[in-house]
Amino acid sequence: MESETKRPTRFRVLIIGKANAGKTTILRALCGTDDEPEIYDRKGHKIGSVRTAFHFIRNKITGRDSSAIPSPSSMRGLHKIDYSLIFPSNRGYVFHDSRGFESGATDDNDLDEQLHAIWYCFPTDGNRLITAAEQEFFGKIDTGRVPVIAVFTKFDALDSAAFKILEQGGLSFNEAKQGAPGHAEELFKTTHLPLIQNQPHPPKGVVCLRNMQNTNSHKGISDLMERTFTSLDDDALKLLLVSVQHSNVKLCIKAAVESGVITEAAKALAKQGGVGSFELDVNFLWGILKWFPYIW
Repeated sequence: MESETKRPTRFRVLIIGKANAGKTTILRALCGTDDEPEIYDRKGHKIGSVRTAFHFIRNKITGRDSSAIPSPSSMRGLHKIDYSLIFPSNRGYVFHDSRGFESGATDDNDLDEQLHAIWYCFPTDGNRLITAAEQEFFGKIDTGRVPVIAVFTKFDALDSAAFKILEQGGLSFNEAKQGAPGHAEELFKTTHLPLIQNQPHPPKGVVCLRNMQNTNSHKGISDLMERTFTSLDDDALKLLLVSVQHSNVKLCIKAAVESGVITEAAKALAKQGGVGSFELDVNFLWGILKWFPYIW
């Protein structure tokens, strides 16, 4: 008799993006911490923190003395996609980091574990928002059932550019400031987004992140979680994502509503002839409460 497939207990994400794309900021905000993640190799052996991992990988590759302090240039690029990043503040997530598909920066190692989602990060504060190589990713790579969410970080940079356009167009300072976010989003949707949306394998969701350094602003992270949740086509994975995240009550409510249990109960109630005939059912209660794991 074949053994049943073991259900995952952690939600596994591959986060892709060039240097300074804001990947670490996203992961820290999601896990509610300012600390560095712990690093584990593909065999599950703990290497340490990010800084320790840089020392470990550098020494393994170069044979240098472990007491030497690496320069920023020597640390750059010394990471492996199959290494797991886990934040102690929330061990329900496992992250893998990739530099993306820039020329000469592809990763050589495949992941042994099944991915549940891919977040592809595009910093909007550079000269070129979406490169030809990044377009090629959405043109040639079919990720199957693993949804890809396009995350456009540092969106404030586009707000600044839109402000200048509006001000040069004759609007007052206050008018340009007020209209800049909306104008930036319109330019983004018509100029930049089609470069990946019109590819054979477009992202399942798009998220724009502003004010990334503001620890009091969680809307962008909530949007990312909701887009990821909506993109999943497996109820077990949806339940897993809801269970590992600690703060998005809105996502829990959305999951409970979309599960259909409330709709089915309402239909049954209508057939029975009204509220007076409704009796609480264990399956109904579990169908609701399982989406709110932190209230029981």
